[in-house]
Amino acid sequence: MDTIILKIYSPHKFRISNWSLFLPELIKREYTDLSQTERSSTRPYLRRFVLHSKWQDEYLPRVEVFETLTDDRKNIRYILKIEFSVPKLLYWNSLQEVSEIDKDRVFFALKSSLAKVSIFLETETIANARVSGVHFCKNVILPKNIRMREILAELGRVDINKSVDVSSTRHKNGGRVLNIYSGTIERSFYDKISDSLRPKNKRTDKGRIDHERAVVERYKLQNYEVFRYEYRIKKMQTIKREVNSVLKREPQTLVVFNDLFTPNIIKNTILKSWRELIERPENQLSLFTPIDKLGLFLHILSEAKKKDEKAYGMNNALVSYGLATAIRDHGAKEVKGAIFEIWNSDHSERLTKKIELSADLIKGLPYSSNIAFINKALERFYLISLTSLEKGI
Repeated sequence: MDTIILKIYSPHKFRISNWSLFLPELIKREYTDLSQTERSSTRPYLRRFVLHSKWQDEYLPRVEVFETLTDDRKNIRYILKIEFSVPKLLYWNSLQEVSEIDKDRVFFALKSSLAKVSIFLETETIANARVSGVHFCKNVILPKNIRMREILAELGRVDINKSVDVSSTRHKNGGRVLNIYSGTIERSFYDKISDSLRPKNKRTDKGRIDHERAVVERYKLQNYEVFRYEYRIKKMQTIKREVNSVLKREPQTLVVFNDLFTPNIIKNTILKSWRELIERPENQLSLFTPIDKLGLFLHILSEAKKKDEKAYGMNNALVSYGLATAIRDHGAKEVKGAIFEIWNSDHSERLTKKIELSADLIKGLPYSSNIAFINKALERFYLISLTSLEKGI
């Protein structure tokens, strides 16, 4: 995992001994101090305070305090919001990865880091803090024969649903970031090494960079590429759905920080999200291995003949060949968009069925070598640690 956003609700859950470290300076109020306008306000919070500390010897989480009304609107409560990168909290870089066995170290590091800026929490409070944002991440070191730009070009052809937005950002030095947005979930793919070496304002990871660059230089990683996959869940309700699904719990169970250290939760969440992406029928058509057009045509005809069912007749085989060719060459979203520009999209399920049929008829054709490599690496889920970097790539 990487970025985590926690929320802790007063009273008696946290103590701040130096209010002057916040801007504006945090001055607590009682309900009787509020104006009638504030008491009737429908805003999510009344006031917001941001920690501004000069303490920079170690990694410091971003901290905010929100002044809000209680649910019955008869009192004031304060919410402590903590946003931080788990690997940077431990290592000052996110090339090294954190696993579930690091739980006690993470809790202690967070507690100690906040105490140095006069914010005091009990370990139990940290463990039971509500998770309102989480980035599950995995780094994969690429061999010399697999290039990041080729992987991103292939992933750029995928689609998820009607609300998806695929955004590709290029940088002057050849770097590239691919973001796939779908509601409150974002999938981000980029080269961790080249991103670490960019100026801060051009990085995908906006955190402090000196220590991460030092790791790259110490282990001579400048000439390598590291595929980074971030599965970012941004809202508490979505976190409940996604995490509880992996943990096989009731969908509305509250997710707390301690839950994120359940054995294999990081691996299982990453794999689930990855499979949801590449195993969609339209994305199978986008990502199968390159094959000459005649070979693809003969493969589809052969598979249709084997099934010997009406749904797999010659006409449908020909349609499947056309869809498979177009989507493999131009991408699922591009092809679907072009079709719906000409034909009415009111009955999109008809196209969905044809795409499913086409995906069924290319079974037996593997994913491209690039996607297959990433898929195998994620299945293996080898942890990148200081020891593995010291051993060399």
